[in-house]
Amino acid sequence: MQVSVALYVRRPGITVPRLRHVVRHVLRRQRCAPDTEVALALVSDATVRRLNRQFLGIDRPTDVLSFPATRARARVVRRRIQDPGSKILDREVRGYLGDVVISVDRARVQARAVGHPLRTEIALLAVHGLLHLLGYDDRRRTDAVHMSRRQRVLAAEAGFEVAG
Repeated sequence: MQVSVALYVRRPGITVPRLRHVVRHVLRRQRCAPDTEVALALVSDATVRRLNRQFLGIDRPTDVLSFPATRARARVVRRRIQDPGSKILDREVRGYLGDVVISVDRARVQARAVGHPLRTEIALLAVHGLLHLLGYDDRRRTDAVHMSRRQRVLAAEAGFEVAG
């Protein structure tokens, strides 16, 4: 699995190998093919705000943005998630999934608020962004609860201490 990481901040709070580890763990656990690719960028609030405004029309920073390679891929994967016993297998979750952009500034504030290390918050945000690329949705309350639970489990499995 190919995981590209770009650092656009001086102190990202997590090492690139550790970030790649959590991403690969999620991709394996979500039954993605070995040739699956994803790109992550750790940026400032200003950068994430610009991207949020440019691509989503929302003029404020956020903690994580996900940009799926294609909407069709997200629909196929979402169908598999809704019906885990379906026959939609790895061959449909392969290739380039998309990009995840994480605001390290926002992650730092959130980590302090919940009382865990910055590296854990960045790992949780990376997992959250990946789950969006894989078709998870958190617009409805029940979906958000399910997604939050899943991201905590995956981050903990990858060796991160997840508070509360």
